Amino acid sequence: MRKISSMTLYVGAVLGAVLGAAFALLFVWLWQVINGNISTISIAATIAVGLGVFIFCQLKNWANLKKTEKAQANKIRKYRSYYYLFSSWMVLRNKGKMLVEYFENHNLKDVAICGLGRLGLCLYEELKNSDINVKYAIDNKAESYSYLGLKVITPEEHLEAVDVIVITKFIEYKKIVDDLRKKTSCQIVSLEDVIFSM
Repeated sequence: MRKISSMTLYVGAVLGAVLGAAFALLFVWLWQVINGNISTISIAATIAVGLGVFIFCQLKNWANLKKTEKAQANKIRKYRSYYYLFSSWMVLRNKGKMLVEYFENHNLKDVAICGLGRLGLCLYEELKNSDINVKYAIDNKAESYSYLGLKVITPEEHLEAVDVIVITKFIEYKKIVDDLRKKTSCQIVSLEDVIFSM
């Protein structure tokens, strides 16, 4: 998907506002001409209406531009965080360290993975052929992962007892922890905590 710069969005917003104001002016002007009410007051009213439409459009476009910029900034922050986490994970792998060590060192045998995005799938691949038992995973799209040969449940389903739940969606970590705490008392960690503690 091609990115649209803020300047392009702003120029488009201004042009849209100008065209909107021009059409409003034209409409009011024609209405006055049809009714035969051409006077100084009608001209002032026409200009006032056009100016009002222009200001309204500018404010609306400014709000939309700010919303777009905020969404883009959040997306960039998310991808930077993923990149940093993945690169840190790869540095560990290059040093011969596997995440299995974290679970063994903390005596965590039965694990549940919360979130089967790229990070969750990578964690599952790393743990599945080890002595650590990935008992199940939790994901909103549970039915999409039937090919894994792993039990995958939705967050609304009953959570079986495990030693630890590893949350891979670290940007939404606090909300997910709050939701899980209502259903289980087991230990909860983020994948970020696991990686950066090694």
